[in-house]
Amino acid sequence: MKIGVLIADDQLSKKIMEKTIGLCREFAVPPEITLIHVVNMKGIAEDIEVGVDLEGDLITDAQKMLAEKGTVLEAAGFGYKTAILNGFPAKEVTKYANDGKLDMIIMGHHDLSLMQKVTIGSVAKKIIEDATFPVLLIK
Repeated sequence: MKIGVLIADDQLSKKIMEKTIGLCREFAVPPEITLIHVVNMKGIAEDIEVGVDLEGDLITDAQKMLAEKGTVLEAAGFGYKTAILNGFPAKEVTKYANDGKLDMIIMGHHDLSLMQKVTIGSVAKKIIEDATFPVLLIK
């Protein structure tokens, strides 16, 4: 079983890790866990200050965040690998999973305001709509 755990730098990440560990303990054979973070360089304005390596900074921050979450998995006795994707989160995560890299996604879900639902939607909703694999939402 290959499980992807979508991690954002938010308050839900601790709970996501706790639930992931609990689920993984139920498997007879430990699953292959991939911690995933998506940076969206396409969604960042072009008028970034000249000389700033924003993409490098975002990737470095993502690596640090995933390594931090990985230590939680290691402390619980699980190995992990990481994947940093670039693009629109729902599209990139779904593509990554559908390319045969994952059997299941675990991710957080935030309640959105009506305006957010109308204008941007929800990454979780978009992933569920396009998924050909199970998705476990943590609230």
